[in-house]
Amino acid sequence: MGDEKTSYVYYGNDEGAAAAKARKKYEELTAGEEGWGNEVIDGGAGTVDEAVECMRKVCDALQMMSMFGGKKVIWLRGANFMGDSASGARSEAVQEGLEELVGVMQEMPPETYLVVQAAELDKRRGFYKKMAKVAEMEECAGIDITREGWETEVAALTLKLARERGLRFSNAAMDLFVQRVHEGTRQIANELDKLDVYMGPERREVEERDVELMVPVSRHGVIFEISRAIERQNAQLAVRLVNEQLAQGEQAVTIMRAAIVPTVRNRYCARLLTAAFPINAAGGYRSFESALKRLPAAALKLLPVKKDGGVNGYGIYLAARSLGSLSLAKAKQHLFACDLADRQLVSTQLDPKDVLHKLIVTLTA
Repeated sequence: MGDEKTSYVYYGNDEGAAAAKARKKYEELTAGEEGWGNEVIDGGAGTVDEAVECMRKVCDALQMMSMFGGKKVIWLRGANFMGDSASGARSEAVQEGLEELVGVMQEMPPETYLVVQAAELDKRRGFYKKMAKVAEMEECAGIDITREGWETEVAALTLKLARERGLRFSNAAMDLFVQRVHEGTRQIANELDKLDVYMGPERREVEERDVELMVPVSRHGVIFEISRAIERQNAQLAVRLVNEQLAQGEQAVTIMRAAIVPTVRNRYCARLLTAAFPINAAGGYRSFESALKRLPAAALKLLPVKKDGGVNGYGIYLAARSLGSLSLAKAKQHLFACDLADRQLVSTQLDPKDVLHKLIVTLTA
């Protein structure tokens, strides 16, 4: 085999991206032709025995010469038994099977190739270290929505996948799409496919209404929907969404601090900045972000930052788009109303639902 690696491993919590890369590599190796020696083996195992049997199939396929000679490509697709959290992954039989698989990968016949797509790999195990020496490894990590600035990463991925389908997004539609979808490549691609079919060949620009109709709200997206209802002064929708979250067991203080406080704080900050500096959100996020970066150092202290120290102005941008005639004095009053409601939730016996309802009415009046 020499120095050339003939095994390719794609893994990570962004299973959609890993699957797409594995498929592309398989098609590249097979030149789009299904030869006699090529084989796709399903790696989805529900038990230890199924995982062991799957690995045995892969080993047998790799060791058996092609019937008519020439190139042979094996694709282990969707393997779910190589990570620490997978069912049965800690079993001795599975670990022995993985060690055997790596041993076969080290001694594959000429013109034999292996493509592996796995949900995750346990990097602490010996098989991983050995596999990394004989295979090209690529981790496909999903976007971490707990980090500041995740929205721009999701938006960039969405634009890339949308272009592949000939779709364009209005600014409002992109903002809503980013907040509604899950961060995984597969979920984003699925929602874009639905929009593509829904819109038909004539209409290619996605509008906000299209996203509202076709893209469901994720659990994280509900927080954005509450914020959006408050920004649009839609008290009825905001109250309904809050009631639904409370009925599902969500804590009132969690809703308060995840959906309402950031919205009110961002609106106050946006009004403060737009009143003092020539910035607006009409040109989309990119131009708004550029304007923010040109602000004086004292003004930048108002803005949240990413881990790398860069400005994260996405929340401020969304708030700036919906300010309307909100005055600075009124925005400040809303901050005080949030502070009072938060203290009532944590230090009084008032009904949490009533506290949130009253606050929503105050914010949307």
